[in-house]
Amino acid sequence: MRISRIDQLEQYILEHKTASIDTLCEVFEISKNTLRRDLEVLVSRGTVEKVYGGVVALDTVSPIPELITFHERANQNAQKKLRIAALAASYVRERDIIFIDSGTTTMNIVDYLTHLNTVTVITNSVQVINKAMNYPNINLIVLPGSLKRDTASLVGSSCVEYLEDFNIVRAFMACTGISVQAGICNASTEEYNVKKAAIKKSQKHYLLADSSKFGRASLMTFGDVSQFDSILTDQMPDDAFCSYCEELGCAIRIATE
Repeated sequence: MRISRIDQLEQYILEHKTASIDTLCEVFEISKNTLRRDLEVLVSRGTVEKVYGGVVALDTVSPIPELITFHERANQNAQKKLRIAALAASYVRERDIIFIDSGTTTMNIVDYLTHLNTVTVITNSVQVINKAMNYPNINLIVLPGSLKRDTASLVGSSCVEYLEDFNIVRAFMACTGISVQAGICNASTEEYNVKKAAIKKSQKHYLLADSSKFGRASLMTFGDVSQFDSILTDQMPDDAFCSYCEELGCAIRIATE
């Protein structure tokens, strides 16, 4: 019976957390058209979600708490964040124009740009601004906006409008959560448009995310894995997420000791 098969299909997905269309067709010996109809039933139940090339169980995404203070976040996984920032800086080339997003990992990139004679940094991060003061090789461009204290960033429509004038080579972005289901998330409505504008105006995109960010959703989705050239992190995510990134052409790079 179809109802029995759908129940078995649901149980399989919930147990395996994620599955491809081809795998499900093979396991249940059904056509792709039949599978799509069955999946619509499960989607309506709210237990699974269709993603590129397959499905995921909705209970695989854990919400993250409300944004804590910048200082508290900066102290979490501090050494991992430094290694990720150093890896990010290795992608920057002489005379590049780069965007550095506000974040407790991205802000450290500035300290690893000393190998360059000249680099232009565009940012809305107060911490990046402060750090860049110490490095004469950095040509600093600051986005105009209103100060958001809990993220130590400048936000507002003026930031978005200002970004329209620049041709950025590389954008180094931060996030509060990343998952197959929810994409790349942030917890600040004020930063949302600035992040989207930075991605739009840049040629290459790098996401800096320590391992605590994976499998988590947050308030708003500002980007998708398919938009990024690389995800820079401290340890390899689970196989399902790695396969998802491979399908979308996004590399995962690990910052080693």
